[in-house]
Amino acid sequence: GGFIGSHLAEELLSHGYNVTVFDKLNFSQRNLLNVVDKIRIIEGDFNNIVDIRKSLDDIDYVFHLVSSTLPAGSNENPVYDAESNLISSLRLFRECTDRKIKKIIFLSSGGTVYGIPDSIPITEDHPTKPICSYGIIKKTIEDYLYLFHQLHNLDYNVFRLSNPYGERQNPYAAQGAIAVFLNKILKDEEIVIWGDGEVVRDYIYIKDAANALVTSITTDSPHKLFNLSAGIGYSLNQIIDVIKNVTGKTDVKIRYQEKRSFDVPVSVLDNSLI
Repeated sequence: GGFIGSHLAEELLSHGYNVTVFDKLNFSQRNLLNVVDKIRIIEGDFNNIVDIRKSLDDIDYVFHLVSSTLPAGSNENPVYDAESNLISSLRLFRECTDRKIKKIIFLSSGGTVYGIPDSIPITEDHPTKPICSYGIIKKTIEDYLYLFHQLHNLDYNVFRLSNPYGERQNPYAAQGAIAVFLNKILKDEEIVIWGDGEVVRDYIYIKDAANALVTSITTDSPHKLFNLSAGIGYSLNQIIDVIKNVTGKTDVKIRYQEKRSFDVPVSVLDNSLI
């Protein structure tokens, strides 16, 4: 029911699939208002195997988007990160294996699993040296999917997503620079940037990402792991310049603060494989 999941649900419906959305208890269904009467919604706890089992009834394909942490806070409590994301993912994979799920598609993190890159753009065979717990857990889940494929023939795809943006992205969240900056500038509020604003990221439009994810259901490729990105880098300062041009607002308040240790300076993903 979140930003990415709601666009994925819409894209799946447009391709004729029956869609079940699994999300936490009493989650906001605001993002799903356009499709709420066309989907099945199951509320539960990803850490509860009974709820996971209930969510998989009559399911052929599983998209795994759940994450209980964000890159910025994951290093503060890596044990919680492992318990709530890794262990629960393993339970999900076991259940998918037992039920003969046709394919599981996991949304990984192109911005964190590689760590500080040796070269740009980053290809899928680039070394993975994550510098935050979030990236370590994402990479470990990828590795376990490979293991389940080898041991139990569970089919899967991994997509290392770059920075998605688009409609319904939360402008008050701790991530999603484009939505947050747009909101701040429209309201004449101060933008806080960690570092000098020259951090470069690869931004992909959410509907392009959702289309690729849905296409993977019927695509049979020898490759299991893909970068999902635009393949173009923009700095935060460049993003602000674009927003100034679009909104016509030139008097933008920006406060630059000391950079954070877990922020990768440059991340641009090579998307030629996908």
